[in-house]
Amino acid sequence: MEEVVEIQIERTRMQRFWHLVAEQDLYEMVEKSGFGEYEFYLFQKRRMRNALISTLAAAIPALLISPWLSLLGVIFFVYSWRNAYTKEKHEYNGLVYEKQISWYVFQRLIVTYLQDSNDSVIKTFRKLLNRLEEGEFKNNLYRLIIDITENPQSVQPYMHFAEVAAGGTDEARTFMTSLYNYTNHTSDSSIIDELSDIARKAMMRGIEDIRKHKERTFYMYPTKITMVNFIPMVGYMAGAAFDIFSRNMNNL
Repeated sequence: MEEVVEIQIERTRMQRFWHLVAEQDLYEMVEKSGFGEYEFYLFQKRRMRNALISTLAAAIPALLISPWLSLLGVIFFVYSWRNAYTKEKHEYNGLVYEKQISWYVFQRLIVTYLQDSNDSVIKTFRKLLNRLEEGEFKNNLYRLIIDITENPQSVQPYMHFAEVAAGGTDEARTFMTSLYNYTNHTSDSSIIDELSDIARKAMMRGIEDIRKHKERTFYMYPTKITMVNFIPMVGYMAGAAFDIFSRNMNNL
């Protein structure tokens, strides 16, 4: 029994450690990507392992050239550790971007369907489901239909869908709350007009986001080219500095 308690305490300490060394928004990104504690720990462990392995690269120049070059191990460790986070953030931003585009399309289509027919929201969801391509958003909408069918009077399925499909933004919550109210409390067509206005504004922002995203990608090419040219320069400067340092040490 004591061994089990000790194992649990040790596990708790490790969990706190992984959270302590993580960036402020790392766990939030993992969580909003649809994962949990287990995937977070796996990511941190893999990240630490790769960072430690990268430090071994400094052992070769340290043995062949100078022990001073063992300091490169610290640089390699920091670079590898930070680079893993940067890649994760880049993937997360791409995921958020795709969710936003899918959400804008969903808003526009659902409003159009409700304006053109007298079908219920749940029937409209089913129609929309047939038009969506296979993917995470379609799976979330399918889950929403099931949840509403099981709990038709609850607002929770709508809120959960806003969370997983649009990142839980205030706009998404407002939109889904209005759909819930339209379904369960009133059939006032003015709500649909209000949702149409929200969807139209969201679509305009979506078009602007697409433009900015493409421009950002275009502007990054000169930066990447400059960085590539900078790498050999750094290597040359480091070699020259080491050569000067070695000569001065030999003259002492």
